[in-house]
Amino acid sequence: MNQRRTTGIWIGLVLVLSLASSAFGAEVIVDTAYVAKQKDKAGVVLLDARGGKAYGEGHIPGAINLGGRGAAVVLRDVDARVLPVKTLEKILGEAGISRDQEIIVYGAKGDTGMTVPFWILEYLGAEKVRAYWGGIDDWKAAKQPLATQEQKLPAAKFVAKVRADRYASTEYVKANLKNANVQIVDSRTPKEFAGDDIRALRGGHVPGAILIPFEQNWADPEAAKKLADKKVTGRDGMALKDDKALREIYKGLDPKKEVVAYCQTGTRSTLTYVALRSLGFEKIRNYDDSWIVWGSRPDLPVENASYYDFVKVNAALRRIDDLERQVDELTRKR
Repeated sequence: MNQRRTTGIWIGLVLVLSLASSAFGAEVIVDTAYVAKQKDKAGVVLLDARGGKAYGEGHIPGAINLGGRGAAVVLRDVDARVLPVKTLEKILGEAGISRDQEIIVYGAKGDTGMTVPFWILEYLGAEKVRAYWGGIDDWKAAKQPLATQEQKLPAAKFVAKVRADRYASTEYVKANLKNANVQIVDSRTPKEFAGDDIRALRGGHVPGAILIPFEQNWADPEAAKKLADKKVTGRDGMALKDDKALREIYKGLDPKKEVVAYCQTGTRSTLTYVALRSLGFEKIRNYDDSWIVWGSRPDLPVENASYYDFVKVNAALRRIDDLERQVDELTRKR
């Protein structure tokens, strides 16, 4: 009897832990109803990750803002590298954010302006970070109220507990190229991956990397192009795919192994980071230097390596100079 009771207790404990784990995973991405319910509770901070101008034109009531061009810019340097930990602690603390709070981050729907600070906060050890993927677009669509007055919180003390396992350096990626337990995901476009679109000293990709373009996380991977071409007027296509569709996209990855995501500057790859976190992936790093550094270091190996044709580029520049001179001459004659 005692053995049965003990077995029953263990089974119950396993079920509880399993449900708790599932619930936590589900709350990596939150929706409008969740935000509306949580945003005014004690211990919850709502961070509008957009630029100061957009924030001032209308934001979710109670949300704070880091100003400037948005959190993704404020929390990184001019080369889009994450700032030193002490600097990040100062910025976040002065904004009224502490590591033990529940931090709900939002921006424009499906935009990296939200996913970059989400990743940085997790890197700094915040354990209750939520990504409101639908952001201000879903909030407005639900006819929820907006505020225009700036929200200020009392200064707090943000004490980082850095999680090195959320961050990948160039040397880390180099050291793990042949590690069977590390999977590298290239979040760029197929042309960048193939070396046809060169955005560093070289084109190509990190050896062994798996190409999964970041747009594949969106309900419509063509959403950005359609918006730019004015074929659509909103960002609905940038909604996150459902769980089943996401698992299909990432079916080639082993969730028990580590994943390192990269792109050009470690920005687009944060969309991949958040999507994988929502699927329950725990061993995932964002490669901060990404291709702009890897592709520009001749000592690092590259697959599908390609180089700028500087002869062709210089010839094109000369033609442009000639055209400019012709335009100047015509202008003077008039």
